[in-house]
Amino acid sequence: MRAEDPAAALRMGMPAWDAAADKQGLIPLGLELVDAASAAGKPETVVALGSALRTQSLSPQQRVRLFKKLNGAIWQPRDAARIAELEAEMRRLEKELPDEPQIAELWRQLAASYYRMGAQDDALRVARIALSKVRKHPDLVEYNANQIVFIVSSQQGRMPDAIAALLEAERVGKALGKPDDAMLLNNATGLFCYAREWEKAIAYGQRALAAYDAKPPKELSRAAVLDNVGSAYDGAGELQRAEAIYRQALAAARADDTASLISPLNNLADVLRRLHRPQEALPLLQEAAAIMDNAAQSGDHGDHGAAAIIYSNLGTTLVDLGQRDAAAAAFAHSRQLFAESDNVTRRLELYPPMIDNLDALGRDREALALMREYKAVNDEAVNVESKTRIAQLESAVDLARKKSELAALGRTRAAEQAAYAQLQAREQRQRSVLYGLLAALLALAGFFLLKVREGRIRRRVNAELARKNDEIQTQHRELEQLTATIRRQSEEDALTGLRNRRYVTAWLQAREAAATPERTQEPLLIALLDIDHFKRVNDLHGHEGGDHALMHLGDLLRECARNSDVIARWGGEEFLWICPGGTLADAPRLFRRLRERLQADPLMRPAGRIALTVSMGVSLFPAHPGGDWPLSLRIADAALYRAKHAGRDRWVGLTLEGGATDLGADVSLEALEAEGRLLQSGGGGDGVVFVVGQGVA
Repeated sequence: MRAEDPAAALRMGMPAWDAAADKQGLIPLGLELVDAASAAGKPETVVALGSALRTQSLSPQQRVRLFKKLNGAIWQPRDAARIAELEAEMRRLEKELPDEPQIAELWRQLAASYYRMGAQDDALRVARIALSKVRKHPDLVEYNANQIVFIVSSQQGRMPDAIAALLEAERVGKALGKPDDAMLLNNATGLFCYAREWEKAIAYGQRALAAYDAKPPKELSRAAVLDNVGSAYDGAGELQRAEAIYRQALAAARADDTASLISPLNNLADVLRRLHRPQEALPLLQEAAAIMDNAAQSGDHGDHGAAAIIYSNLGTTLVDLGQRDAAAAAFAHSRQLFAESDNVTRRLELYPPMIDNLDALGRDREALALMREYKAVNDEAVNVESKTRIAQLESAVDLARKKSELAALGRTRAAEQAAYAQLQAREQRQRSVLYGLLAALLALAGFFLLKVREGRIRRRVNAELARKNDEIQTQHRELEQLTATIRRQSEEDALTGLRNRRYVTAWLQAREAAATPERTQEPLLIALLDIDHFKRVNDLHGHEGGDHALMHLGDLLRECARNSDVIARWGGEEFLWICPGGTLADAPRLFRRLRERLQADPLMRPAGRIALTVSMGVSLFPAHPGGDWPLSLRIADAALYRAKHAGRDRWVGLTLEGGATDLGADVSLEALEAEGRLLQSGGGGDGVVFVVGQGVA
């Protein structure tokens, strides 16, 4: 009956199983019920029955039969401890049945459960265990386990490992005579998009589409495959081709009730805006917003944050088209949705463009009220500077620990040197005794024999001295290496590999110490840069995506900087660029260079491309004769705020008028602006310098 109607077999056998107080005598029935539950598609029943059977005295072969069904379903309760217990039982079973041919597949199933649980590191580790247990080649376990390695490595950004696993899975699949796997090829398309290997991404995308059309998998929609193919052409710069494929993806999503329209709508709108056709992008965003509204009205409220982002993008597009009243309504709805999502970080991104729009509409009271709300919400959030200081404190604690270890190593070295000195003194005493003995023995004519013995002792002593000296020299080198490592770690940002605040402070101090009356230091151009909408990147792509965005910008800054420049991660998504000898006239060129690199080399993630932009605030050091570093930094920070407030993706420079020297350390920038002593430059997104004038708000 289990083979013909597993659900009926389950209904028939469960009462007897549930009624039995002692399950030991019902082990065969329990195993039959596990098989029936698996065949009936009831993984939760498999886990419940399997958990009860694991407490019984099963034979090794009975455990193999149980684990064949349990290993692939154990993730269902979302209990990591339960999976870890099953892994321990697998190791015991492997010792009892070292020649069991199904061991590799059991490990592969357990790796799949770890992956479904979200435990990527464990999934990768256990998948490699499964591969190590394969005895014949090719084998289906190789094909499936390499897919797990491929997917996890892709998601973790380990591109070489992911590509190697992909190629191995393809090789094994061909050897087994398997047709192209649409899921595998679609994931490969995303991988090569992420790696920016556009030709390969396009080739795999076309193969994925052909494989899908030949045999559509239940877990994948044709719209999703087309969306990935469109991303490949998009990344390759073939925007017209990408537009055509995105339109196909949208059409496929409309024809498939199970496919989401949101992604193709957003992707198509994005490429249309980049093709300078915002009027065509607008209805797509409006449709996406309507879908979210309809879902909310039907009771499926979903993610308020995602809906809020759609309305925020809609408002921005309406502003671009000059439809400011409609934009105000879209922004207001976005604000309401953000409040319902109770996500402070995403709410903060909305306020500046919304306030700008209200100001342009002359709705000053509303703009003022919104500015007060913005300040109140911002005051509740943990600001970037606080996070940076916490990180610095943690770094200081770690540095203190390493210095303590270094001191301990130094004490050990001193003790060994003292022991070495004692050894030398002892050997000297031994030589004195030896020489006295030699004199006495010479009188007895035993000179030759003692010479031989003296040589042996001398060689032994010299060998011991040489060994101790080598040990001390080795420890000295290790001490120097540890000192260099600690110094580097204390002055380097762990994520991006750029310099950090500690390095910049030391660099400025060394620069000041080198200055003499005869040798004045050249001025510095200071630029503070901030990734626009960074919190949105974190929200949509996770903290891993945010980390990759920071590393990507760090790499591009290195490419754009001169050898004499200093690039540092200043805190959070903020970077500092110091250009010795630079002037304000250099700022537009620097910004244009970085902006062009960001446009030419967007950040690629498995889910698609991320177009990053930055805002930049510029000042000079010294800001006036005798001006200090904190003042220049405050001016650059104020300029960065203005660049953000003016719409982002632009630079703003602030300088002091003339050669002011009567400024205290705590001078108010607001007071300087009111007096007309601050000059603003930049403010546009094209990198062209223009002086706005004195006292510009």
